[in-house]
Amino acid sequence: MASLSYEILTDPAPLQVSGAGPDEQSVGTVYLVISNPTTTLVPWYSIEVRVPWGNEAGDLTLDPRDIDARVEKDYDLKYGDTPRSRWDEMAGVLTLSAPLGGRFSAGDSMVVVLDNFPVSDKEGLVLLSVEETSGRDEDMRDHPLTLSLLKQAPKVPRNFRPDPALVDTGANVVLRWDGPATLTYEIQHPDGTRELVAPGTGPGWEWSPSPDDAPQRDATYTLIATSNGGRQPGYFLTTSVALRRPEFESVTATDGLYTPWVEGTTDRGRVVLSARGAEIRDASGAPGVVAAAEAEVDGVRTTWIRGRSSDAGWVEFPATGVNVFQGPGDRRLGTVTADRADLNGVHTTWVRGVGGDAGWIEFPASGMNVFQGTGDRQWGTVAADKADLNGIHTKWVQGRGGNAGWVEFPSSGMNVFQGAGDRQWGTVAADEADVNGIHTKWVQGRDGDAGWVEFPSSGVNVFRGAGDRQWGTVAADKADLNSLATGQAQVKERLALQGDLDVAGAVVAADLTARGKLTTDHENGSLIVHGQSVFHGKVNANQHLSVRNEGVGWIMHTNDGQIAVQGNLRVHGAFRSDS
Repeated sequence: MASLSYEILTDPAPLQVSGAGPDEQSVGTVYLVISNPTTTLVPWYSIEVRVPWGNEAGDLTLDPRDIDARVEKDYDLKYGDTPRSRWDEMAGVLTLSAPLGGRFSAGDSMVVVLDNFPVSDKEGLVLLSVEETSGRDEDMRDHPLTLSLLKQAPKVPRNFRPDPALVDTGANVVLRWDGPATLTYEIQHPDGTRELVAPGTGPGWEWSPSPDDAPQRDATYTLIATSNGGRQPGYFLTTSVALRRPEFESVTATDGLYTPWVEGTTDRGRVVLSARGAEIRDASGAPGVVAAAEAEVDGVRTTWIRGRSSDAGWVEFPATGVNVFQGPGDRRLGTVTADRADLNGVHTTWVRGVGGDAGWIEFPASGMNVFQGTGDRQWGTVAADKADLNGIHTKWVQGRGGNAGWVEFPSSGMNVFQGAGDRQWGTVAADEADVNGIHTKWVQGRDGDAGWVEFPSSGVNVFRGAGDRQWGTVAADKADLNSLATGQAQVKERLALQGDLDVAGAVVAADLTARGKLTTDHENGSLIVHGQSVFHGKVNANQHLSVRNEGVGWIMHTNDGQIAVQGNLRVHGAFRSDS
């Protein structure tokens, strides 16, 4: 026998089974109240609730994943472990646990909710399996028990509906509902007449009007259900059927008519009311014809316009503008006749003079071609007193005279040639040239013996004007270089380096300063060390070695193999002499 008490409640009570269709689901909720019916503490460790699911009479729902399982009310925790819950939606098992041991005080309760699930569609008794693990440590046991609830078919009619709710005019109308077989059912038509429904077994019912009674417009039907003995009041349910194309004798709209299109009843011409306005279509849905003696509109949007006669010319309106065609034939361009044309621009393939031998101008994508009037596309001449152009695209330009020089414009830039001869290089003479860059192999001064500069891939070479590639001299007020690589470098004023200086040969300087610590005195021929000197190794003086104190004179010096000391001699340690 379980230590705790279990009570099961349902909403609705009892649960109502679902219908066969997806829109006929009956949603229910199960409450499981767990309480302590004793006056003492009840220790527990786990409570497992197993829900039967599937499509049988004893199953609660078709799929346990549709169940919202939770603990809605915990008991007041005074002793023991905090209760925990876990819902296994694949197996349909809810587990409540207190691993360290829970304690139900006297009168405490806890509510488990299985919420918002579709009830299965078969009547029957549903058995929920519960396994309780409770008791004190020395007497802890498993207590299995079974809880039951009932699923029933509805005792009153419900879910009265059309299937489908929107039908075509003259199509079969099907009305469905759920209800017990113990009631008598009648259908009341929209005109008020009633029709008895043939007896059936339920709970699913179906009825359709005869083809002669099929509705021609939206219709409302009423289901009247009464008990056979008349002991219970009747039930009245209504539903409506909507028609895609209802028929009316006439329609009067005093405040506007809202419809996407209007269609004739005989010839089936149609006016479609689009976002842009109205579209006229024939019975096949293609654009139709509007016939009127006169049309007064603010604008006309059309693909083409044609005269009334069969051989009349016609005008087409492509995205580029207007095309004028001759009447007969296959899209042959026609002629526009006007005394004057006032246009912002003309888009044409070519323009020609009036006479038969007049020259003509062609307009390709590259610009404009001028041709002679006679011959096969022979270049013509453009004559003008002055030409004001933003640019000229040409292969070459030549002066007026027969021996005038000429300029060619290849993709690499510009070539200047002499007028006479076969592509002999010419000379560009200018007082001033303002260019972003010059690409050349060499540059030379004006005079015959002027120096010249060559530009190999390695950088710049400077040569003398006379002789065979003899190195020249670069003279500059200032040179700002990241590095200098040369066989011989001469600096007239000052050389300042930020990094190291590596010299392969001798350094010759009148005066030399090394970081302010070592300097030379050119006038006195002396080397001056500023600060202490440290020699790692021997100090050799080939002639004389003198130790002096500034302002006092010499203290010690060597001369001709002898050491002379002026002043006191102090020796800290042994003094040794070979003689």
